Amino acid sequence: MKKVLLGTTALLAAGMFAGPALGQARTAMTATNFNLTLGGFTTFKVEYQTSVPGQDITTLDADGTLNDEPRRTSLDFDAELEFRGAATLSNGLKMGWEIELESAGQELLDFLDDADPTDIDIIDDNFMYVEGRLGKVTMGGFSVTTLDVGIARTFTGAAAIDLADEAGDTVDPAGGNQASFTNSITVSNGRNRLQWEPPSMAGFRFMLAWAPDLVSENTVRPTQEDDVGAADQDVHLATQWAGAVMGNRVRVSFGYATSAAENRDPTAVGVSKNSRWRLGADVDLGAITIGGHYRSGKDNAVAVDAAAGGTDAGGFNVDEKTVRWGIGATYEMGTWEFGAAYERATQEEKNLALTSLGDDTATRWDFGVAYTGLGSGRTVRAGIRQEKWEDDQNNPDKEAKTRSIDLRYEWDVGPGLEFDVGYQNYRYTHHTGLDATDTQRQRTAHGVMVQTKLTF
Repeated sequence: MKKVLLGTTALLAAGMFAGPALGQARTAMTATNFNLTLGGFTTFKVEYQTSVPGQDITTLDADGTLNDEPRRTSLDFDAELEFRGAATLSNGLKMGWEIELESAGQELLDFLDDADPTDIDIIDDNFMYVEGRLGKVTMGGFSVTTLDVGIARTFTGAAAIDLADEAGDTVDPAGGNQASFTNSITVSNGRNRLQWEPPSMAGFRFMLAWAPDLVSENTVRPTQEDDVGAADQDVHLATQWAGAVMGNRVRVSFGYATSAAENRDPTAVGVSKNSRWRLGADVDLGAITIGGHYRSGKDNAVAVDAAAGGTDAGGFNVDEKTVRWGIGATYEMGTWEFGAAYERATQEEKNLALTSLGDDTATRWDFGVAYTGLGSGRTVRAGIRQEKWEDDQNNPDKEAKTRSIDLRYEWDVGPGLEFDVGYQNYRYTHHTGLDATDTQRQRTAHGVMVQTKLTF
């Protein structure tokens, strides 16, 4: 588990943010003057699907039947406990902490089943903070405050088809295709960081974060800075402005981040800094909202050893450029909302001689509609999404096309209680490992889910 120590860092931060009055606040911090709370969620889901996209249909047992035969019906329970504490000193200085503990689900299962559970972390975010007149300093392992603005979208998936394999890893429909729709510039969330957010001013917000190590989550002592294929010294800054232009609400965000390659071996290939940036914006035009983003950077360009082999270095993290952008719009008409969005991603592919081979590409479009006229916290949603991956070398194992038709009924029964029903029709091609030949085969899965969620 991660360990967060108050220590000298917090004392320095408190001195900087509290001002001279801190010296007068000598009251010991105990459970009696902290606002201690317990929060979290529990989710129970009943799922049925006609086939599983992550199923291996090529490997047979000795009796000639498939080795991988996932059950079509499942009962899925997930839960998390969140422990929080907060206090305000007599001089106005605020401080607090939070620890999020996985108490069910895949991460806890991996922790209990693994031969060496010490290498699996069932703690999500765990951090402390000090907040005063110059802003807020957060210390520990947590998700960076990105301030990102992006696509205006109505589409909501039904979550009725399990798109993860038995190990809990997300199924990759296009195998080794490197294009990705992920548009965040954050890497390795949960690593121990320092983050500063000064007070907002005239609609502007700002964030600056630093993590010395992106490999280890338990940085309670000095760690190695020469890990092959790893990065460190991650600096992330973000800003956002929200205001009005000609009477219309407008938001603009910009983020920049960079991390260095740890491997100092001069014989390594492709060692570089991983620099990336992202621009996002949206605008409300009455009933219409338009928003989008543009992201550019490198594919975690940290280190590649020539011994890694192969003529196509895709996936070996050489200095390859990535571009991801998207735009969408929504329209509200009484109790109805309609929306459409489009995204495109390109990933440069190089060989070990650092010669460009072309680009892997991925495109996505979706359309969604939501109806809230039923009242009593009930919403009906419908949508369709299509995704397509194309490989720089036209390798059939790295190309795919999926289409999902989703229907979802959501009912906010009362404070903290939600009930959902979903249906999903998912059409997909075989991906790497599921077909021994280069022939693309299409399959269709139907799925139904019923879910109850408690949030407290």
